[in-house]
Amino acid sequence: MDNELGQISLYLSKKGKIFSDLIDVEKMPQVESDSFKVRSFEVGGCHCEFYCHQIKSDLSPPPWLDFINSQLEGGSEINFTISSLRPSGLLLVMKNDRVFAAAFGTRGRSWLKKNLFEPDFGIKVAMNLCGNQEVRQAKSSVHSSTTKMIDRQLSKPSDAFDFGMSETELLSYLSAHHSDDKKVTLQGKNNLTVKVVGDDKINWERLISNLNEYLEAYNSEAYKDLFPNYPNLSPVSEEVKNELDEKLLKLIQVEDFSKIHLAIPEFIPDDEYSFSYSNSDKRENKIFSHISVDDLAKVVFKDISKISLSSLSRKNIYAYSHDQNKILSYKNWSLYECLVAEIAEESCYVLSNGEWRKVDDDFYETINNFINKELKEVDISSSYKNIDISCGKLKQNREENFNQKYCDLNPDSIKFDQAKLQIGGGRKDKEFCDIFEIDSQGKGNIIHVKKYGGCSSINYLFSQARFYCESFLVDPKFIEQIRNYIEKSGHLQKNLFLDHIKEIPEEIFGTDYSVGLWLLYDKTKIKPDKNSLPLMAKYELKMTYERLRRVLKFSNVSLSMVPVKVINFTTSK
Repeated sequence: MDNELGQISLYLSKKGKIFSDLIDVEKMPQVESDSFKVRSFEVGGCHCEFYCHQIKSDLSPPPWLDFINSQLEGGSEINFTISSLRPSGLLLVMKNDRVFAAAFGTRGRSWLKKNLFEPDFGIKVAMNLCGNQEVRQAKSSVHSSTTKMIDRQLSKPSDAFDFGMSETELLSYLSAHHSDDKKVTLQGKNNLTVKVVGDDKINWERLISNLNEYLEAYNSEAYKDLFPNYPNLSPVSEEVKNELDEKLLKLIQVEDFSKIHLAIPEFIPDDEYSFSYSNSDKRENKIFSHISVDDLAKVVFKDISKISLSSLSRKNIYAYSHDQNKILSYKNWSLYECLVAEIAEESCYVLSNGEWRKVDDDFYETINNFINKELKEVDISSSYKNIDISCGKLKQNREENFNQKYCDLNPDSIKFDQAKLQIGGGRKDKEFCDIFEIDSQGKGNIIHVKKYGGCSSINYLFSQARFYCESFLVDPKFIEQIRNYIEKSGHLQKNLFLDHIKEIPEEIFGTDYSVGLWLLYDKTKIKPDKNSLPLMAKYELKMTYERLRRVLKFSNVSLSMVPVKVINFTTSK
């Protein structure tokens, strides 16, 4: 009878790899010895190699033993020798011109070159072979102004929809029963972990046979209908990354920035920071109120036609703190990390946070159809265009300047920007929106405003709108705070505003309001096309739109590109 396993973890190499490509030679012994062995063999027509290393580890006593010993005297201290002697192993199997790897022990996985393995192998196989009916555990993340990691586990295997993931969550891990064998559980992220209960465990024949099933499942797209929360952006191979980097360099060298912009890869408040492209102790550093991809040619590089990938990775953008009046050397990002780009040829690829990802073709088409056919873009009145948002004293361009001047010009509007309101039992640091107005049709218009810029900033606008609008419909404390703010404002039209905001959630309906998402852009530049928004900003916008319109029933959700006067303040430090 074969020896059997109850559990095994498998990795799938990228195409065209052989065993020697996949081993990290710096982490694995290269010569056989009493403690390191290499074996080659055939199973079921598949060539296999196995590496095994036995390592002795002398460990320090645990802190709790030292704690006890500190009170023991006269040789009564307890001094056990703590060591372990355990093997670690790595099995490589060539099946249908693909290499499968199984790691054992504490070190087997560390011998692999992880960038040469498919990053989504485990979760795709689990989704396709398990379906969405017998799910045990799911992990997801939400990417907006911050990244939120969410881990869910139900007391019994259940439908994936019972996990209650919102439309903005991206599925990142799955554990579920195999749809054809309830004794088998598949757990998937990068690798696939197979667990079997009962008598029929994993023997050699079953392992080799199942590799076909796993490879076929990995190549299937059935998961798209079963798991709409799974992201549709896939990491690219090193070869594709190099090709895309070369194309990006060529675009930058000829100053074709139509699909490229600079953005800090995390959300930081514009009213607290400016930026510098240098941090020198020996010469003056120029401080800029905002960053622009045009600065690559005008400020950062003397001859942009000779730019290289290494120079983009070597040069940094530094945050400048107005409160501390200094450049923060610890708060910096490489230029490459700050580049946001899209290259679309046969397929679409996006660069964000220093990583290239391939966009699923169906996903890309769905997003573009929404932007082109469903999202309404509204042009605001010329009376409110070209407002100067610069602040000479602070040497910044501030959204609050636009919001205040807009409300000064429009008597039917009231500014909620920086209102400091409370939602539920939380802190009093929330807003309702930036501007609330009664439009020409007598409908309440909830307006959220943000400067046009990077994906993080735009995503923040959309996620903020979704959060505040939902709280407005359901949270009595928030409604009370909004009404109190209007009461105390001294606004000549306060009664008109109060008439449009009832006192209890039961009397407030989304259908009585429209939502405006306004992006402010420099009037000296070409008006941004909604199609030029970063892909993940488009996705966030789609999720926001569908939540506000289809679930919360707001009467209208529109996007507006608003030209404003911007000054790029520079100082020397």
